Amino acid sequence: MGKTMVRAAKTGIVAGMLAGVCLPALAQESLADTPQPGGIEDIVVTAERRATNLQDTPIAITALSAEALASQGVAVINDLAATVPNLTSTTGAQGSADANFFIRGVGQFDFIITNDPGVGVYVDGVYLGRTVGAMLDSGDIGRVEVLRGPQGTLFGRNTLGGAISITSKTPEAGAFGADVRATYGSRDRIEVDGSVNVPLGGENALRAYGFYREQDGFARNALTGDRFGATDRHGGKLQLRLAPSETVTVDLSADYSLDKSNPAPSVLRAITAAPFFPATAANDIQNRNDFYTVYASNSPRARNEVYGFSGTITAELGSATLKSITAYRNLDGFSTSDPDGTRFRLYDQAVTTQQEQFSQEIQVSGDALNDRLNYLVGGYFFRERAEQSLGLCFAPITDTPTAPFNNCNTWTQQNNQLTKSYAVFGQARYKLVDTVSVTVGGRYTWDDKTIVSNQFFDFRPAGVGFGAIAGFGLPATLLGQRVAIPIVTDLPAAQKFEKFTPKLGVEFTPNSDLLIFASYSKGFRSGGFNGRLIAPQATVPSYAPDTNDAYELGFKTDLLDRALRVNGTLFYSKYKDIQQTISDPAVQFRVANAGNAELYGFELEVTAVPTEGLRFDIALGYTHSEFQDVPALVGPINGNQLPFSPEWTVGLGAEYQADLGSLGTLTPRVDFRYQARTYFTAFNLPLEQQAGYGILNGRLTWKDADRRFSASVYGLNLTDKEYYTFGQDALTSQGVAYTYLGRPREFGITLGYSF
Repeated sequence: MGKTMVRAAKTGIVAGMLAGVCLPALAQESLADTPQPGGIEDIVVTAERRATNLQDTPIAITALSAEALASQGVAVINDLAATVPNLTSTTGAQGSADANFFIRGVGQFDFIITNDPGVGVYVDGVYLGRTVGAMLDSGDIGRVEVLRGPQGTLFGRNTLGGAISITSKTPEAGAFGADVRATYGSRDRIEVDGSVNVPLGGENALRAYGFYREQDGFARNALTGDRFGATDRHGGKLQLRLAPSETVTVDLSADYSLDKSNPAPSVLRAITAAPFFPATAANDIQNRNDFYTVYASNSPRARNEVYGFSGTITAELGSATLKSITAYRNLDGFSTSDPDGTRFRLYDQAVTTQQEQFSQEIQVSGDALNDRLNYLVGGYFFRERAEQSLGLCFAPITDTPTAPFNNCNTWTQQNNQLTKSYAVFGQARYKLVDTVSVTVGGRYTWDDKTIVSNQFFDFRPAGVGFGAIAGFGLPATLLGQRVAIPIVTDLPAAQKFEKFTPKLGVEFTPNSDLLIFASYSKGFRSGGFNGRLIAPQATVPSYAPDTNDAYELGFKTDLLDRALRVNGTLFYSKYKDIQQTISDPAVQFRVANAGNAELYGFELEVTAVPTEGLRFDIALGYTHSEFQDVPALVGPINGNQLPFSPEWTVGLGAEYQADLGSLGTLTPRVDFRYQARTYFTAFNLPLEQQAGYGILNGRLTWKDADRRFSASVYGLNLTDKEYYTFGQDALTSQGVAYTYLGRPREFGITLGYSF
């Protein structure tokens, strides 16, 4: 049976399973999907941990509904960068399921567990502690909110750049429904997902969701024929809503996903002479005329198994609301990569990650003083146990060092880290007069981190047994020598950090269609440990916290009877003691407090509905970023642009919904995203950057008059732009410079049915 037939059979089985449980579904459109009389729709957000209207919320937010995510082709949350100003993302240097975000130049691209993200990701109010395995599927998302700027008061630690808050579709009482969708596209892209909503009487309901995704890779290993950049993941979610009384609601959730996608490949861009580099390795430097052909000594693979449970209890207590959010999550990840991009085992890496976390949050919110005061106070606890093993195979040691896929020396680093975080927080907004309000908030966080690290170097000539560690079993020419560095066992370290992160704001609403706001907010990320020791150490090196002080002036307005919406924000930030992963010739890679940075810029978002069915979206972002006061030991980066901080991001979208009467509607949509020159590291070197480029996507969607059947044809990266997503110029420390490839053009069709 051919490969395509096997996949078709697998798809049929999955479709049958989903159809059995997820017969065509109720379209659970959020308020964001429901146009209001007079023009652009209202959007309800929870950016302040309570439900408010987007246009009444004094924060720089982009909110996307499920329908908007689908129409713009957002398959996983990393795709959000195509729609949100001053937001960039990368999977980083390891694994296809990593979600590393940068907002206004602040973020983190390193996957190592000793580094925390700079932009927090939250799902239904639950913080995800690791970027590894956090590339969430968009199929069951009801709404995504991207909050720009520090969110240290209501969201907490590690949100000094901002936060991405994801709200799942929820069970609905009183109506049975289901939906199912299937996609076929380029490189045998096969996707099936569906959901079912089951009322259980009263206000109780159950919702189940499942998905399956598979697609061949887009790059080919010239040596083996293996494909790189393939997709292979499946999972599901079960939610139960219980209403034991009129004032109490209980939401229970369980989710599972398994991602075995083949990571995108790296390609060699340049190489310098090194004692163990075969002379012919330079032959594997990328040919730009053959962009997607790679050479690799292994076929990168990844496996990320993630599951979690959460329970949210909401109780109405008269004028106040009590909410409890309890959650547990578990990650078991493994990935391999070949950063040097040659057929030789110069640097082959394997990483295993195991992480579990428990969190508990209590909130009390309400209104007082004749509704002139609204407030939210709470407490938070987070505990994370993370274990990670980094294995690097380098420097060929066979008798024929120029042979491909040969044996090599090894370095192994193991980190076992425990993090406990405690916080109390609160925010209040008081209406001084009908048109002017002031906001005051603060959060105090205590973080305790402990780590145990060990490492092992194994440097042995070909044919020499493991006994060489003790000086035994060596050839006569090497007798008495130890050619391997012994294990460094149980090297412990501990650090404590605490910080107060305040917020102050003032809001002016001269009329119901205009909000002007100004604010100061602070974010912080606790310090940590350098998880790559590289050379034997007496203690585990550490680094200090970094902070971000941000000042904003913004406005939100609806004009022309709500046919035009214009939201804009000016910002200025002082980013201090920046935690930066840098290349260091002495230790290859380490995290350093790389001085400060000045960040300033703006975001402008415009939505126009000039006539019924016609819609235009504009998202414009500008960020100026510059390293300042950099310590000499970090390197020559003063004045450089921050990583993943392009000066300009531009998003343009247009659609027209044509009414075909009894035949339904036909909606063509085009989206264009431009991202200015982007540097992948702080050193801004020529071989670790991507010049400015644009990506054009298109979609044509038909829906029947009852909006039960739908069919879409789509094209992604229609101009087939060739671009890089990450890279490092490590010629000084490793002798190689390499970059990772972006995805090429693809086409497909999606069919859906719901009731």
